Amino acid sequence: MKALIIGAAPVDGSGSLIRSLATVCDMVIAADAAAEWCIAAGVVPDVAVGDFDSASPGALERLKQQRVNVVCFPAEKDASDLDLAIVIAREAGATELVFSACTSGRLDHTLAALGGVIAGADLHPVIREPHLSAWTLSSDVEKRLDLVLPIHTTVSIFALGDALGVTLEGFRYPLVDATLHSLSSHGLSNITMSDKVTVTVASGTLLVIASLDV
Repeated sequence: MKALIIGAAPVDGSGSLIRSLATVCDMVIAADAAAEWCIAAGVVPDVAVGDFDSASPGALERLKQQRVNVVCFPAEKDASDLDLAIVIAREAGATELVFSACTSGRLDHTLAALGGVIAGADLHPVIREPHLSAWTLSSDVEKRLDLVLPIHTTVSIFALGDALGVTLEGFRYPLVDATLHSLSSHGLSNITMSDKVTVTVASGTLLVIASLDV
């Protein structure tokens, strides 16, 4: 089952994107204020989760009127609303996760969102935003990522912690059994030279980010 998790940081084009993503996902989970934004964009989430401290007054009642399952947590908690959405997706039996509207706005929130995505590596997460797509590759789950992208797509590859045995195929700047140190710029702004590219890692976790022209 594929679950779409929507954050509260939409950008231009996010509305049309989540409408498209919702048609290919089995469940939509909105984090906090994202729930009413989703409804305004034409997608009624199955679940809304969070402390709703950033939601507008009366949001909970309006969501319940839309028959959204509202899962409310106290403001003082040890997990972000996005992390709570991941927990709900797991409990519902999700085997794949798609994230959107979660990588803009505050840098600290974006980093926390990426941390949640990485923690869900066993659920094959992908981030979809209007101008980028991103994937995780963790050797604990699988060691190879095959992507189909337009030729000349800019792709950046970051290690989260040191990553060993990194190999890139189909790129302008290939790597063979390389070591990437945590957040090193060594994998920044590579270019695809084929419409099918491959990233492999022997040990460690990578974040692969493709910049997309729209």
